[in-house]
Amino acid sequence: MTRRIIFGFVLLLVLGAGPVFAQQRGQYIPGFTGLNSGIQAPEGATYANYFMWYPASTFKDRQGDEVPLDFDLDLIADFNVLAYTTKAKVLGAKYGMALVLPIVSTAVDLNRLGTGISPWGIGDIYVEPINLGWTTKHANIKAAYGFVAPTGKFDPDDDDTTTTDFWGHQITVAATTYLTENKLVQLSINTNWEFHQGKRHSDLKVGNNMTLEYGLGKTWVHNKGKQLVQLGAVGYAEWQLTDDSGSAARQIPGLGKDRVFALGPELGVILPASKFNFSVRVLPEFGARSRTQGLTLTVTAGKSF
Repeated sequence: MTRRIIFGFVLLLVLGAGPVFAQQRGQYIPGFTGLNSGIQAPEGATYANYFMWYPASTFKDRQGDEVPLDFDLDLIADFNVLAYTTKAKVLGAKYGMALVLPIVSTAVDLNRLGTGISPWGIGDIYVEPINLGWTTKHANIKAAYGFVAPTGKFDPDDDDTTTTDFWGHQITVAATTYLTENKLVQLSINTNWEFHQGKRHSDLKVGNNMTLEYGLGKTWVHNKGKQLVQLGAVGYAEWQLTDDSGSAARQIPGLGKDRVFALGPELGVILPASKFNFSVRVLPEFGARSRTQGLTLTVTAGKSF
């Protein structure tokens, strides 16, 4: 108990004066995928909009105990996704590519918490030069490589920053498996591996992350297949794999590699004839260590052409 009291006192001294400086997070926001994560966009062009809201006012230490910090975080991000899937085949898979332009309320690595500052602007662009999609009788499988470019705004005073300020590389492997012959019950798993380079304006390299997202759902067919309704349970687990490093890394006593879990419902509607889909996911977090614990809300709408 004495050790925890000492840790809490030290943490308050480090974090409590002025803005709250947080454990550095990665560039991928967990909860981006749920049901159908292994399915590649259909041939041709697709536009999708992902609205994500992450409110949090709780910070957990490495034992999972709440730290008495007074902050109110609202990360809001609107991702504009442009995807194109070709007819070309690579290793037996359809070849595609994607570009993601985010508009954010703050840098997604959450360098500072509770400042009350909402700069709003273009964040770091994600470029996916290759994604591959395989279709089998019982599953869809997708693999991709992409990178995050630090294209957001950088403010030396950190008051108007929308960039994570570093290049990142992401490898994604996902699969959707159908548990019934009619493919109306599906299990999806998505893994995202983040590898980070050093920040451009400070001696800091954010630790690498791995995110596991999953979903188990059922599809109901309405109006002779003109409308499909999906309902299921989805969730994620995110782990920091390596420590932050560099002279600018904040070595806060009692904090280790962070992790968090989440579980909640997803509701989706698919209109096959018009190639339109819509979904909502609500994911309360639990089991956080050395990071914030909040809730992730995702609202997605997509249209293929």
